[in-house]
Amino acid sequence: MKKALSLALFLLLTISNFAAGQILIENPQPSLIILGNPYPRYFSIPEGDEYTAYFYVIDDLDIEEITFYYRVNYGEWQTRAVKTATINENEEMYNSIVSRIYNRSAIIRTFYGKATIPAQKAGSVVEFKVVVKDKEGHISESIIGKYFVVNPSGRHVLIVDPSVREELFLEGAQSVELLVNATEVYPVDLSDYKEEMNKVKPFLNHPRFLKRHHWEYLAQYYNIAIVSPEELATALKEVQPRVVILSNLWLKRWEIPDIQGLIRYLRENNAGIIATHGTLFDGSVYDGEKLIQMGAISHIGTFDAYEKESLATLLGFELLPVVEEAKKESAGKGNYAIFEIPTILPFVPSSEKVIIKNIGLIKSVPSLEFSNETDSAFGWQYILPSESLKFARDAIREKKRLEQNRIVEFFSLQEKIFGHSKPARGIYALDFPLVDALRTLSFTDDEVRIQIGGTPVILTPGRPIIERVRLLSAINKDIVSVDAISKDYLSTVITRDEKHRGDGIRSAYISFEIEAGGEEELLALKDIVEWASNFEPIKTFAPIVQVTILSNDIDWNIKGQYLKEYFEKMGAIVTRARPEEFETYKKNKIIIILGGPKAYDGVGEYVKQVLDEYEQKRIINGEQGILIKRDVWERGQIVIVLAGKDRHQTGEKVLTYSEGVNEDYVNLLAEFLTS
Repeated sequence: MKKALSLALFLLLTISNFAAGQILIENPQPSLIILGNPYPRYFSIPEGDEYTAYFYVIDDLDIEEITFYYRVNYGEWQTRAVKTATINENEEMYNSIVSRIYNRSAIIRTFYGKATIPAQKAGSVVEFKVVVKDKEGHISESIIGKYFVVNPSGRHVLIVDPSVREELFLEGAQSVELLVNATEVYPVDLSDYKEEMNKVKPFLNHPRFLKRHHWEYLAQYYNIAIVSPEELATALKEVQPRVVILSNLWLKRWEIPDIQGLIRYLRENNAGIIATHGTLFDGSVYDGEKLIQMGAISHIGTFDAYEKESLATLLGFELLPVVEEAKKESAGKGNYAIFEIPTILPFVPSSEKVIIKNIGLIKSVPSLEFSNETDSAFGWQYILPSESLKFARDAIREKKRLEQNRIVEFFSLQEKIFGHSKPARGIYALDFPLVDALRTLSFTDDEVRIQIGGTPVILTPGRPIIERVRLLSAINKDIVSVDAISKDYLSTVITRDEKHRGDGIRSAYISFEIEAGGEEELLALKDIVEWASNFEPIKTFAPIVQVTILSNDIDWNIKGQYLKEYFEKMGAIVTRARPEEFETYKKNKIIIILGGPKAYDGVGEYVKQVLDEYEQKRIINGEQGILIKRDVWERGQIVIVLAGKDRHQTGEKVLTYSEGVNEDYVNLLAEFLTS
């Protein structure tokens, strides 16, 4: 009763103030419209549900006409009947709207209304808005509302895509600008509108970088929920998704705030993850005083990613943190040029058809063709086979020559957003300095050495990281699968299946902006979602990792038995092979040799087959004693040499190496063997 009296008194004061003050208004302004619920929670409603939108109109004289428009799947705008809304039918909504009015005694005319949009089929996207005409003939529009109609019986898919909200403000920028300007006259707080407009203003002349994402095609099959990065932690608990999609999160403000929380959820639930296009962009510039981050560097991480994981390591790009660590090391010494080279560079134009290589993954379409081209990312190419890399280098350098102006446009946008950019460093990235650096990583026993352009960087992490990176330099390309690729080597789908782990996940990286495509692209994405949601671990009673140790009796008695027991504690099966019987074992997948080129009883002869003369001399001189080689006697084989210049140093190298062998290391061996 008190609320009803308060409302009546408020309306009486408002109308009487309006009547008394009408003659004082010399310059009547257009109406101001507040759309109370421009989108539902998670931007989605289930098939079969109606949606009622509430809105509030404020005018300084009188309102002549209010029209509510909606459209489905970007078709023609249709109208729905506008009704007066009462406070008690959605009191929370009403209070959230009127709380924006900070001076209720001002001379204003108001209308609290609603309109109901009819139920739509799953796979529909609905937009709506309110248009008001006042007595003076002014026309005003609200911001645009939006939601997707989902399949309520489909698997839960959580999409982290802040661009859905921002693209609405970009689409309705002119109307939003007028609404914000109207607050100079009306006592209404639209500071959140102004904040959103400031975010999207740089895109007004660069709409290519904030495209519309067509999640409606996925909504036909799945129960999708769309959130911002800040909402992710809560949404994981509420939605319990089978798959999480990270949609082109290239901006620093789109950074995932709790990556470890996300990874923990994925592992605990064997849920899948898909990341698209620029999610691994790490762009930064040095402005002469400080480093400015434009991308989300934490999505790749530095060496800390090997202790707590990152998005890059999860997606299979296990060596990218080496680049980030080298950048950090160089910047710490005042060399910012390396830091400014993006590891992953998005928004490289591509119109080449994407050929599906794995029809077991993508079943719905044989290929993807882009009628209006797409944008792809560069930097992942370090995992390509050697025979493909030359073709990739030629194709991408030609792309740089032909499309340099359009590539530079991305850096023009950065200049508008951050006030700084270094286009020359971005263009230089396409000359493969970081890709080549990862392909030519070198090691001593205690160092990781990376050469970026003409700059050598020496990294000295702890033993577990050194041995992990040494192993990864040999096997990174084996633990991922290139399942689709374009002729210009820019657009790709790369997957990783951790079927060797009980807490494993399936992940996919899509280098192009697949969500901005049409129905065929989203059908391909549906196939990837389906695959990612169906993790199946290997069912085996025997340990996956089986290691063969080649050793003579002397080295075996010093530390060979110790190494065998150490690996067995990690869950591996270890077999010792004596030199005279090694021919039987030499095609095994994981072989460790104890001793150098001068080792007794024939071990040294096998070492000479593994190492070149330079590497042999380094062992003899005591300069290096831990080396990994690939495909020595069998394709898909790892041979690890642990050797000193004498038997005692060989024992020391075994101890040093074993300090770097932990559960993560053995997991990588298992993944290599099951890939």
